[in-house]
Amino acid sequence: MGLAKADFYYGALLSQLVNSGFAPAIIEKGESRRIYKLANDYSDYTLYCKYIKGPKLNEKGSVTWNFIFSAEEVQVILTNTAIDMYGFVCGKENLRGSEIAFLTRDEVIQCIGEDYSSPERRVSIQLDKSGIRAFKVYGTAIEIKESPLKITRNMDTRLQEFMPSRV
Repeated sequence: MGLAKADFYYGALLSQLVNSGFAPAIIEKGESRRIYKLANDYSDYTLYCKYIKGPKLNEKGSVTWNFIFSAEEVQVILTNTAIDMYGFVCGKENLRGSEIAFLTRDEVIQCIGEDYSSPERRVSIQLDKSGIRAFKVYGTAIEIKESPLKITRNMDTRLQEFMPSRV
C-alpha cells in the first residue's frame, strides 16, 4: 500500500508537534481531516487538522490558503467542545516552505460563524509577502477588510500560547 499525499502533510504536522514535546495519538483518520489526541507535560488536547496543497497568490504578493468545511465538519466544530486546538497545514508546491497555523476553538468559530445560512464555511489563512511574524486569519464570518485575526506564525511560540499558565 502506497502513501497518500495527505500522509505527508499530516506527517509534517505530527513531526513538528513531537519536536515541540507533544505525544500524539490518532482518534479519527481521513483524507480531508484528522483528529488527534495530544499530551505534553502540561495538559491534554484534542487537535482537529486539515491541509490544503497550495495557496492562492494575489496581485500584492500575499499567499492565501482557503480551507473549506462541509456542513458535517461545521457541525463537528460547533458541537464538539472537546476539540480545543485546530491545526491548518498550509502546503506549497513540492512541500518546501509550507506553513502550519494553529487556532483555538474560539478563533475558528469566529471565522466560520455560528449562525450563517450557508452550510459550508471557510477559514482563510494569509501570509503577506513581507513574511511578517503573524498570519492574518479570516473566513465566512470575518472578512479581511474588517478585522482579521492576527495569529503568531512562529510555531513554538504559538503552541506555548495554548499551554495553561504556570504559577
